[in-house]
This record gives sequence, structure tokens and C-alpha cells, in this order.
Amino acid sequence: MPTLDDVLEHIGEFDRFQKQTFFVLCLLSAAFTPVYVGVVFFGFTPEHRCFSPGVVELSQRCGWSLAEQLNHTVPEWGSHGAAYSSRCSRYEVDWNATGVSCTDPLGSLVGNWSSVPLGPCQDGWVYDYPGTSIVTEVRHSLSNNIYLTCNP
Repeated sequence: MPTLDDVLEHIGEFDRFQKQTFFVLCLLSAAFTPVYVGVVFFGFTPEHRCFSPGVVELSQRCGWSLAEQLNHTVPEWGSHGAAYSSRCSRYEVDWNATGVSCTDPLGSLVGNWSSVPLGPCQDGWVYDYPGTSIVTEVRHSLSNNIYLTCNP
């Protein structure tokens, strides 16, 4: 069986044709540099969570900060490793119901925290990032969430 040295000797040295081919490929690669760099800056997925209808109104009525809103209305927000599950699920409760407590909204809606039903994201996502990325633009342009997979 021939060795690598034998194969290279048979193919030939790094001569004129190989140098021309290498140069052309470098030029083509240089032409696509903006694409390579753009993926780094625009292709990331910013921090996000499921949108729950009624949470913004409840937060304004109760005067919550963003941290309080997340602690009360997003499942497992802030725990190490568990925050990723909040990206793909939300509490299946009616935040617009009357009598929702500002100190313990889930307790006033369902009574027992362990029995709070979780469901998939059906109304889109909220991004904790002021700019845009390819991910946010594609997700906002698609109206049907069936085409989107929720990857932590």
C-alpha cells in the first residue's frame, strides 16, 4: 500500500497549477468575507422567553420591575440550567383574570404552585436584546410557530 509520500510524489510538486488554483480559491474566499463576519454578529440567538398575553398589563398594574415580572410569570427563570426551559414553555393561566394578586399571582390563580400547568409558546417570543439578529427577524416574520423549533 502506498504511503502519503508516494502519493504526493506521484501527484507532483506544488507547482504552477496548484498555486493558481490556491490563489483563485483565496480570492473567492475573500469575496465572501462579509458573509463570514456577518454570521458572527447577526446569527446569534439573544436571550428570550415565551410571550404570555396579559403579563405586561399585570406588570404595569402591579408596578413590577422586569426582574419581578420574570420571577412571577416565567417558569424556572434564573436557576442555573433551568432558565433554558423557560424559553420553550409558559404558564397556562389567564393573567387577565380578576382577583390576581400582585404578591403571589400564581398562588391566587391556581392555589398550588406545583399544579400550575405549563404549555408551549403559542404567541411568540420576547427578546431581552435591544437590537435585531437574523434569528429575531425570521421568528417575527413567520406567523406560524409550527415552523420554529424551540431549542434551549
